[in-house]
Formats: sequence, C-alpha cells, structure tokens
Amino acid sequence: MHEDFGFACGLSATPTMATAHRHDDVEIVLALGGAATMEHGGLRHQVAGDGCAVFWAGIPHRLADTEPGVAIRWLTVPLVDALAWSLPEDFRADLLRGAVSLFPAPAVLAAQMATWAAEIGSDSVLTAATRQEARGLLLRIGARGRIRHSPGSGVVASGSDRHAAAIAAYISTHFTEELRIADIAGAVHLHPSTAGSIFRAHTGVTIGHYLAQCRVAEAQRLLISTEATTTDIAHRAGFGSTSRFYATFVEHCQVAPAAYRRAMRFPAGTS
Repeated sequence: MHEDFGFACGLSATPTMATAHRHDDVEIVLALGGAATMEHGGLRHQVAGDGCAVFWAGIPHRLADTEPGVAIRWLTVPLVDALAWSLPEDFRADLLRGAVSLFPAPAVLAAQMATWAAEIGSDSVLTAATRQEARGLLLRIGARGRIRHSPGSGVVASGSDRHAAAIAAYISTHFTEELRIADIAGAVHLHPSTAGSIFRAHTGVTIGHYLAQCRVAEAQRLLISTEATTTDIAHRAGFGSTSRFYATFVEHCQVAPAAYRRAMRFPAGTS
C-alpha cells in the first residue's frame, strides 16, 4: 500500500512487517543489536548488526526478518527534499534506480536518531535543525564508501513466503514488458489463481496492483531524471498507453505526471 511519511523518525515497536508498502521518501533503516533483512522490490538484502540501509521507499518494501532482540530505528526524508540537497550524483542515481545501499552506522547515529524522533514536529527551530543534520548524514553516506546492491542483486526468500517473493522479484525485473497474470504465475511455476492468492496474502495487494506500483515508480524516476515526454515515459515504464499511464499515475501519486515533475525539479521552501 502507499503511505505518506514525510520528514519523520522513530523506533519500530513491531520490527517485522507482514506486508510490503511504499511511500515517496528516502528511507534510512538502522538495525541495533543484531542483523535484519530488508525486502525491497521482492529481493532480500541483509543489514548487518549496527548497520544501516538507505533506499528510495517508492519501491514496495518491508522489513522481512530480524535476529532476536533487534531494535529498528528509521528516518524518512521526502524525496523532493532529498533531491534538493545536492547529494552526490552517483548516490542520487543509485537511489532513483532502486538500488539499496548498505553502510556501517556511525557510532553516534542511534542516539542521534532518538533525539530526532523527539524533536521532529515538537518545535519549528528544532525540526529545522534535525533537517540539516539529516542532510549532513545523507551527504556523508553519499560521499563515503558503501556497498551498493543494484536492483535484482538481492536474493529471493526461502521458506513459506518464497513464492510471493519470487513473484515480486519477477515483476520488479520485467515490469516494463507486456505482462499478464498468467505470464507471471508461469514464471514461478504456479497456477494463476494460486499465485494471486499467495501474493495477496503475503503483500496485502494484488499482483496487478504491485505491477502498477513498479511501473509508477519507474515513471517517477524518468520524470525526475530525464526530459522524456509523457508518451515516451508511458511506453518505457510499461503502461502501453498514455491514457493508462496518466490514470494510474494520478491514482497512485494523487498528482498528474507533469505536476509531479515540476514539484520534484523546482521544490518550494527547500534548501
């Protein structure tokens, strides 16, 4: 499902997530006291104990598993803000193409995030200060060495949810093609009705909805990073027609493609 987080920070009371979600933010996840597993675009990435993952949350994702006793802190920064912060170009490109970056957490980050969680929204001056500190964190992540996991470089889950993860992984790497439910189900060796039932139970959405989410995320990336026309973007993102692209984009983003492009390229009130 799509949610709006905005500039926020917190501690997850229930670390693992039964269903995937998406929101138009850059997200940083910090695992404290042990390892955690992030599922992003249907593929899994291991976050080491006291390590972090950073990614664009517009691609469906969830915290799939943690070691016992692990605490998860998270920070979300609206994508429009992150794009206005002049991040290193390779880091910005990694985020927009759906890569997951892993890095060792600075020793002070856990305490810093606890402070941010208390200060964001409590006072306008303190909130502004935390925004500048979050900007500094992202700049450092981008400038320093990190492990970059490209889209498709993770591993498919094993166990009871492996079929749903395999479906999500297949969609995330083939969404630009003309896909039918039968094609997707056949790729993971399931009957279409069985595939649909398993996937909805795992993600909370239908296969068709997840396919649309992936196409919308690609359209967002193209709107931000290229000069392509909406007709070209509709084709490149797999929609098949401009009218279908427009209707689906508005449904998922609550704004027209042209307005989204303007907002992301010329954000108001950001620095």
